[in-house]
Amino acid sequence: MIVQALRPQTSGASSTLSTFSSLSVTERQKHDSFSLSGSVFLITSDGEIVSLPIPSENPRDPLNWTWKTRALALVLIGIFGYVGLVATQGASVVSSGLAKEFPYEKSAPFTIETLITAPTLFMGLGTFIWVPLTFAVGRRPVFIMASLLMLIACLGAAFSKTFYQLLIFVSLLGLAEGFTFGVTSLIIIDLTFIHQRPSAIAMVVAVVGFTGTPSVGFVPFMTDHGRAWHRFYLFWSIPVGVAAVAALLLFPETYFKRPIVAYDGRTFVQTATEKLVIYEDDEQDGSDRSIYNKTLPIAPSRSYIRSLTDQFSITRATRTSWKSMLLCYPQVFFCSLNPLIFWVVIITAVNFAGMMFIGATYAMVLSDPPYKLPSYVIINVNTCAGVGSLLAWPLGGYLVCAILKRLAKRNKGVREAEHYLVGYILPVIAGSLSTLLYGLAVHYHWHFGIYYFSYGINSFSYIALNITNTLWVTEAFPRWAAPALVVVGGGSLVASFAMSYALVPWIAAQGHLFVGVELTAIQIITGLLFLPAVFWGKGLRQHIHGPWTERREGALRPL
Repeated sequence: MIVQALRPQTSGASSTLSTFSSLSVTERQKHDSFSLSGSVFLITSDGEIVSLPIPSENPRDPLNWTWKTRALALVLIGIFGYVGLVATQGASVVSSGLAKEFPYEKSAPFTIETLITAPTLFMGLGTFIWVPLTFAVGRRPVFIMASLLMLIACLGAAFSKTFYQLLIFVSLLGLAEGFTFGVTSLIIIDLTFIHQRPSAIAMVVAVVGFTGTPSVGFVPFMTDHGRAWHRFYLFWSIPVGVAAVAALLLFPETYFKRPIVAYDGRTFVQTATEKLVIYEDDEQDGSDRSIYNKTLPIAPSRSYIRSLTDQFSITRATRTSWKSMLLCYPQVFFCSLNPLIFWVVIITAVNFAGMMFIGATYAMVLSDPPYKLPSYVIINVNTCAGVGSLLAWPLGGYLVCAILKRLAKRNKGVREAEHYLVGYILPVIAGSLSTLLYGLAVHYHWHFGIYYFSYGINSFSYIALNITNTLWVTEAFPRWAAPALVVVGGGSLVASFAMSYALVPWIAAQGHLFVGVELTAIQIITGLLFLPAVFWGKGLRQHIHGPWTERREGALRPL
């Protein structure tokens, strides 16, 4: 007999088994979806939250680390995201100085706008490189490579003499920053239990947005409003270099495949979807399970010098393979055809278009009549955007966690992947409201405070949406979590890059009011109206799992 059960994190395995032995077969049969990917028995009958996956006895298991070690890893990827955000967005606020130094005859066939949009394209392409590469060499080597590439690109941009040199290096900055839009989420998943992930992802993404967006606003003052744009890249190479050194010296390897664990005559096997299967030694069902029913050897102890050497060296993570990396790409293709993932790409691209609609035009609108605001007043719009990003932490993290727990309790302790869809409600409403208010404010010359408010809730919408995207695609399709993140992160960025070229002529043809109203309508249609369809499309999601069950190299725990 094979029993699927889950346990809270306790000091003994026996107490764990007794917690779930009281669940009758009849009660388990009420939740047939429990055996399907995306459904997790997370709450026990007494209301306790189960800590899953179960940590192994191996000291390399990130779930066995102290909270300080895990916090350090989160801080390091947060610092990388922060310096990368400022580095890639810097060109957008010094465009006036760049335009004077590189007139069209020096940049043809490109324009100054290419320097602003190219990083977005290469961020998307970078996701297609960094995420699969982690399954070939591990998270730490890829993190170090991305950090060093960002440092080289930032220094190269600082000493660029021609437009084409600068274009190459800002594109490389975007390529390095692509690490953030995929691998960062995988690292957070490595470091946390299932019920901790919404808050952890929200914390890292929101804090990066809160610190990075206002920092971009100070770049014009650092560069004499763009006339000394070299100064920005040269100065910013210092924090980028610090981030690279910290990644090399302090970041531990988080990639870990939890082995089979034997306790008290029972064998615990954690699947690629982070479920737990318990095999009883005396009930073989006539099948050969000898591979499972063996006590695992204790992990060899390592000396302090060996541990120190491992920390400072760049070595390939154990149990990684180039085959896993290569097989990720066909999975990326199939995930792009998955309607429940492709929908996420569309809604994210539309939301990003709303952010570009506000972010690319507010400075010009506020500096022209009837406002004629000075730059030190306009710069506060970025500060409001940072505050909006920070609000995604409690509203997109803790609030969603509380709702998920309540939904799981009402569902007899089973958390379905569709429960994560509630996280889309607030960002879709906020994003729709932001573009509508901005379009009305520009058309009717409302008080400039509306611009601050609209960009603030727009930033909240973008950050909260990305948090929910990560949770939805990884929990709904855990066997293909990494390819799904590539499609959602990289695909939405590439789509946003394409939409940026249509935005300027769109505004010129219809004006801010109609563009704002149309973006609002599109966000509502793709978000709030498609959301119920996806929720009731649970059967479609479960059917999609069928044809792909044999390939799991891009899973949360690839086999």
